[in-house]
Amino acid sequence: MEEITSIERNMMRRNVAGDLLVKSTDRYPNKVAIQFKDKKYTYKELNEKVNRCAHGLQKMGITKGDKAAILSHNCDHFIIYWWALMKIGAVMTPMNWMLRGPEIKYIVDHSESKMVFVEDVLVPSVSEIKDELKGVNTFGYFDVNGIGVEDGWINFEELLSEENSTEEPEVIIESEDPATLLYTSGTTAAPKGVLNSHMNLVSNMANAPVDNFTVVDDILLLGLPLFHVGGIWMFLTHCTFGATSIIEYLPDPLEILELTHKEKVTRWCWPSALYVNLPNVPGFDNYDLTSIRVCQVFGAILPDEILNIWKKKAPGMIFMSSYGMTEITSNGTTISGKDFAERPESVGKTMHTVQAKIFDDDDNELPPGEVGEIVIRSPGVMLGYFKEEEKTAEIITKGWLHTGDLGRMDEDGFFYFVDRKKDMIKTGGENVASADVETTLGNYPKVADIAVVGLPHPVWAEAITAFVVPVPGEEVIEEEVIKWCKENMALFKVPKKVVVLDELPMNPSGKFLKKDLRKDYSDLFKK
Repeated sequence: MEEITSIERNMMRRNVAGDLLVKSTDRYPNKVAIQFKDKKYTYKELNEKVNRCAHGLQKMGITKGDKAAILSHNCDHFIIYWWALMKIGAVMTPMNWMLRGPEIKYIVDHSESKMVFVEDVLVPSVSEIKDELKGVNTFGYFDVNGIGVEDGWINFEELLSEENSTEEPEVIIESEDPATLLYTSGTTAAPKGVLNSHMNLVSNMANAPVDNFTVVDDILLLGLPLFHVGGIWMFLTHCTFGATSIIEYLPDPLEILELTHKEKVTRWCWPSALYVNLPNVPGFDNYDLTSIRVCQVFGAILPDEILNIWKKKAPGMIFMSSYGMTEITSNGTTISGKDFAERPESVGKTMHTVQAKIFDDDDNELPPGEVGEIVIRSPGVMLGYFKEEEKTAEIITKGWLHTGDLGRMDEDGFFYFVDRKKDMIKTGGENVASADVETTLGNYPKVADIAVVGLPHPVWAEAITAFVVPVPGEEVIEEEVIKWCKENMALFKVPKKVVVLDELPMNPSGKFLKKDLRKDYSDLFKK
C-alpha cells in the first residue's frame, strides 16, 4: 500500500487562508469574484492568476515564512499578489500608501521584507530610500496608472506569465503559520507589527454569515484600504462565501453612488463621515440605492437626522457597527438593525467566535455597569507583535487579549466603549498614536514642548490637535507648522489645528495633563 506523503496529508486536512479561494472556485467557477475599473475576474480566472503569481514568486526565491511588502492603493494586482503569497506560505506586509520615506523604511526593515511591490505612482516614495533597504532582494511595481518606472523595477505582469503553471502550488502550510504582518500605531512612536496566522483569518470567516449577514448574492463595494485589517476582512469574507467584490482605488463619493446605482451593490462599509457627506453629492436623489442590504459604519455615532435620510433613501437597509482591532484580525463585537437604532452608543454583543469581558486592573471580572478594560478571547487573536516579546506579554496575559480600551457591559450583554488606556487617536477611520505625531513634531525647530490629543469632531470623530509651547524668543505660526507637518509625516497624522500656549498643564511629576487639554478644549471644533 502506497503511503500518503507529508504534503498530501497537509493539503487534505489543513484549513488555511490560501485555500479559501480554491473552495470558492470549485463552487462558483464562472461567477465574478472581483471587478476593478473595467476588468472583471471570475473565480476561476482569479485563482489561475493567483497560481501563476505564486509559481512566479517561487521562481524569484520567495519561500514559506518570507515577508513581502506592498505599497499600493486598492487594485486587482494587490489582491492577486496577496493571495499568491498566502498560497506559498509567505507573509504579506501591507503598508499605508500615505506613508513617507522614513516611515516606509522602518516597516520594510523591521519586517525583514525580502520583496517590495509598489504601485507605479508611489515608486518615487520608495526610490528615495531604495538604496537603504539592504534586506530587499526584489523591487517590483504594479502598472496601475500607466506611469513609467525607472530601471531596476520588475513589472508585476512578469509574475503572471503563461509560462507559470496554473496548478495549485504544493507547500506544507499549518493553521498557526503566519499569514499577514500588519503594522499598527502603538502608544510609542514606533509602529508595532501584528503577526496574524492563517487560523486568525480563517476562524473569523464563521462570523460573516452569523453576525454580518454575508450571503453568496452579495455585491460588496470595497473602498476600505486593503492595507487595513478592515479592508482585508471584508474582502476575504466575501470571497470565501462566493460573493462579488467591486474594488475601488479610493473611496470617491460620486463613484460610490454611481457604482451602487449601476451594479446594484448590496453592501457598504464606510466611516461615519461618508454617510454624513454622501447626501450632499449633487444629484443624490437621482441615484437608486435600494439594492443596499447592509451598511456597516465605523467612527462617530450617526445623528438621527442622518439615519432618517438613509431610511427614506433605502428603507430596507440594515445599519450595523462594530468594535475591533488589528490584534484580533476583525471585529470583537457587533450591533445591527433594531439594536443599532435603540442603542446608538453601544458597540454591540460579542461575535460568534469571540468571548469578551470587562476586567479591573487586577484582572478580576467586573459586574455589569462597571467600567474596566475590555478583554477578549478568540481564535482570531494575533500570534503576537513581531520581534516584540515584551509588548506581546503586556497585551496577552492570563489567557486574554487586553485591548487597552475601557468599556462597560450592560445587563443584556451589550458592550459600550468608554475611553482608552492607550493614548490613541481615532480619526477618520485611522488609528494614530499621539506619541508618533509628537516625535515628528519634536523636530520642528521653533517648538519646545508638545502635547497631541484627539478632540471631538463632527466629521472625523476625533481631530488630531497639537498644543505647543514655542522656544523662548521664537514665534510659532499655525499655518507654517501644519505645512511642515504635511512635508514630514503621513497626511492622516497631520494636526487639524495647532494651538500655541505659554505653557502646558503639568502634574507635580512633570507629566503633561492631556485630560485637562481634552476637557478645556472639548468644544474647539464646534465653533
